[in-house]
Amino acid sequence: MANAVRVIPIECKFGPISAFAYYLGGPEPAIIDTGVNASARKDIEPTLAEHGIRIEDIRWILLTHGHVDHLGGAYEVWEKTGRQAKVVIPKKEARLLRDKNEHIVDYKTLQGKYIKDPAIQEKHITMLTTDIGGNIEPYLEVVDGDSIHLGGDIILKVIETPGHSIGSVTFVLDGLDWAFAADAIQMYGGASGLPTIEDSSLYRKSVRRLLDEVRPKRLFLGHPFRGSNGDMQSAQLEGAQVASVLQASLDRDAQLRDVMQHHLTNGLPAEEHELYGTFGWIAAEIGYTGDPRNLPCAFFVTMHAYKEELIGTDNK
Repeated sequence: MANAVRVIPIECKFGPISAFAYYLGGPEPAIIDTGVNASARKDIEPTLAEHGIRIEDIRWILLTHGHVDHLGGAYEVWEKTGRQAKVVIPKKEARLLRDKNEHIVDYKTLQGKYIKDPAIQEKHITMLTTDIGGNIEPYLEVVDGDSIHLGGDIILKVIETPGHSIGSVTFVLDGLDWAFAADAIQMYGGASGLPTIEDSSLYRKSVRRLLDEVRPKRLFLGHPFRGSNGDMQSAQLEGAQVASVLQASLDRDAQLRDVMQHHLTNGLPAEEHELYGTFGWIAAEIGYTGDPRNLPCAFFVTMHAYKEELIGTDNK
């Protein structure tokens, strides 16, 4: 395909963290992911203006998954296009676009389930609902194998890469093999030092599929993630960096699975750690010192995923 596809990374900042959205130029310009509710005004529109691009001209809003830091700004971007942009989301997560209350449901079954303080739960729920704009009926719900045509010969293929979330997809630019994977690949995790994984078995399969089958030449991630040495890596990678990042993600997955298996074999303790609950010994072994009462925080979500994979039961 023509090499005229223009990609502009847009860093959407909120609190101490940030997430990347990506503008794709062409006959029908698109944006992949949208940050949180305030990102359209604070980050996306100004960054595009610096490049001589009007946010009003975006014709596609493509969401890799339904987490608030990627979907939260969709409504505001859509509004700024005069509600003309076509909003696309993975079929398995379309409910999160239609009804922001579904985010609360997910929170309560994952991180919130392990947060015992009702005041902290309420704070998190308020943050979630604030960071998500209005509800949207998607133009298209995509599944594996679908294609999005952005005009001319610019085509994005949809590759299902679940694990970080149940419905995550990667958009692959046909002919160039550039993969917009967002959070489907986490290496050694973000600022907290752990990858966020909702289903560890699916995550492993998705990373392996990208490494062995898709083999991207460029990789565009949703956040900077840590390498094996703890240093934050760029969210935009190419060449040999791509395979290295994918392998690092598999290495960290293997480590976490082994640690969880070891502790499950010996039995998770009945007594609970003040911060980490029954996963206190695991936190100590992997050197995790983050505060799982923060939002977002990977710890409980990821520990829950590995426990479910390995024993298929749910400690109450």
